[in-house]
Amino acid sequence: MKKNKIYLIILLFSSGFHLYANDTERKKYHFLVSTVGHINIEKAAREIDNAPNIQILYGLTNNFYLGLNYSIGDNGYKRFESLPTNSPSTVRIYKFSTSKNSETFSLNLQYFIWKSIYSSLNVGMEKSFTVERNNFAINRGNNITPQPFALKTIFDDRVFGSIGLGIRQEIFNNFLLAFEYQRGYIESGKINQHFTYNPEYYGNNLPYMLESYLFDSIINGNKLRNSQFEQFYLSAGLAF
Repeated sequence: MKKNKIYLIILLFSSGFHLYANDTERKKYHFLVSTVGHINIEKAAREIDNAPNIQILYGLTNNFYLGLNYSIGDNGYKRFESLPTNSPSTVRIYKFSTSKNSETFSLNLQYFIWKSIYSSLNVGMEKSFTVERNNFAINRGNNITPQPFALKTIFDDRVFGSIGLGIRQEIFNNFLLAFEYQRGYIESGKINQHFTYNPEYYGNNLPYMLESYLFDSIINGNKLRNSQFEQFYLSAGLAF
């Protein structure tokens, strides 16, 4: 019920005040750089990391703007991580690496409904990325034993859509300050996992990560699902 009230408020703003939008003359080209707060309302959803956004808007009319928004995402990183063991003297480690992630593109339609207040409709996509876990080894004292196991996880593209309500003001003729709140839905996205290991090395056992994956799949099923999200944009830029 709460989410329906939020959507209704945004739609009422869009429809109820459009007669006053022409009170303000606006420049055609708006260029903005934004800091973004992305919040998943449902914890089961895959997170998108917060990253700077670049937005270009063109005024088709004085009130109606068409825009493109690009989030640069995270360039990825490499680090060593550890897994639990049954012995305090034994450490199981591996190398964790991820490609560029949280990179998004979106198409934005914005309509000024009253002075500097506008409503927006946004459709976009989060670009696919991969996560790799390899170079597994067991460290017992000074003895390091490599393990023939690797895991590659591929997160496919996923689409999202949202509606928003914001305020964007031209100050000192060419400077812009803006704030926007968005609420929408995003796909869970397909996840493909590729396990590579030597069965002769493990004998009658399974690698720890493969065993955990199978157990989790049987007990909990697919945790990820389409879900709601919120975004907050704080922006500054130029108008021409």
